Amino acid sequence: MSIAKDAGDRIASLDAVGQAEAVHRGDISPLDLVEAAIARIEKCEGLIGALVHQRFDSACAEAARMPGDRPFAGVPILLKDSLRATQLGIPHFAGNRVLKESPLVATEDTFLGRCLREAGFITLGVSKTPELAWFTTTQPVAFGPTRNPWALDRSVGGSSGGAAAAVAAGMVPVAHGTETGGSIRIPASFCGVVGMKPTRGLVPCAEPNLNHSMHQFVLCRTIRDAAALLDLVGGGDPRALYWSPSTRRYARAAAEATDFPRLRVGVARRMGRVEAHIDCQRALDATIPLLEELGCKVIDGVVPSLDQEDDATSALLLRASGMRAFQGLEKIVGRPLSPDDVEPFIWSVGHPKGPVVTALEYLGAIERRRAWAVEVMNCWNDFDLLLSPTVCEPPLTLQSHAEETPDETLVTVTRQMAFAGPFNQTGQPAISLPLYWRNDGLPIGVQLVADMGKDDLLLAVASRLETLKPWKVKWPMVCMDEAHKIVK
Repeated sequence: MSIAKDAGDRIASLDAVGQAEAVHRGDISPLDLVEAAIARIEKCEGLIGALVHQRFDSACAEAARMPGDRPFAGVPILLKDSLRATQLGIPHFAGNRVLKESPLVATEDTFLGRCLREAGFITLGVSKTPELAWFTTTQPVAFGPTRNPWALDRSVGGSSGGAAAAVAAGMVPVAHGTETGGSIRIPASFCGVVGMKPTRGLVPCAEPNLNHSMHQFVLCRTIRDAAALLDLVGGGDPRALYWSPSTRRYARAAAEATDFPRLRVGVARRMGRVEAHIDCQRALDATIPLLEELGCKVIDGVVPSLDQEDDATSALLLRASGMRAFQGLEKIVGRPLSPDDVEPFIWSVGHPKGPVVTALEYLGAIERRRAWAVEVMNCWNDFDLLLSPTVCEPPLTLQSHAEETPDETLVTVTRQMAFAGPFNQTGQPAISLPLYWRNDGLPIGVQLVADMGKDDLLLAVASRLETLKPWKVKWPMVCMDEAHKIVK
């Protein structure tokens, strides 16, 4: 590495916009950014375990010839171990032991992969996920656990857990994530970073964007990064089945946020049968005065439709989804799977044993779920934003997750998705903000949800909250020593 360690840590303290600005001013080069990120990864990865693949030599070569006029020239990024955003030649493993030995290598760039490459982002590697992205903790047997930078014995959440941990530890300023039930926002909450799920169809997933609950975007440290990235990748293909037009004014909305009309903010402290842990309640209580300082009218407990989701419908759709994911892995592997090929939980939810979900049962469940989603969206006639915990509880220990039976894991996953998951079904934009830390240093995220297409309002309010209670100055200390602390 040609860059000094102290300079590298100073670079790592910048968000993506700040790094890009430094390149445009001529203060540093794209290669400096990449080398600084590699140094941070080499320093922290042994403790955290956030990656499943590194491509440092290729990244340095790309940075050395990178034109400095690209919007994010040389800014390092990680792609998730998922096929939702790939770039030519990058392997993916889906957290699975079979694919670890014979990975699936991308033969082309997806839409998002291409957008990131053309903007100047340089992919340093692939971030870790749980097997088939089906857990709310990231500790795949095939690759080992990702550890929370704020407390190494704790979970980072899932499924974009490696991405969240890498951003929290300063390895990269932004990292790609995907979610169908909170897999960006849950890890963001557990790791003390920003995790946004844009309006459905605003950021294309996998062409032609067939999955109504699938969303993808990035995890980052600042609202201006989230807004700038949404300006970059928002929009997509109007011929996709799910598509939302972009305003291309998200960065401006975040930067110019000053006074708002008197926004009505509802508060949800429970979701169905799941009530928020006392620490998550405290996070809400600490956020409400900030919203009131912005002139918002805060109304506790005004979302009856969110409490009416049918447990039987959810269980049936979860079963069908598990079987589909299992079959998808079999198709990739090219043979029937055995219990030795997947973890017990994946075998339990995916292997076609017992009663099979019939087509009529599935169609009926889909109709009920969509009717419920419309009822939820109609609640936004009564308020402009919803405030809730991102997750019902603080991160659990890795050991407690490892000791769960498959049935217990299913209960944990369902519980931890309770607050985030509904908005994958409605498609509304939602964001997890790191506004609260417990006395022991564990972050507790809070979630804001807006009406369909109101991503600009969501980012504007989030930007003001970041100004009132800045979180960028907070860094986990487990990856740092006195000689090489990130400069705050």
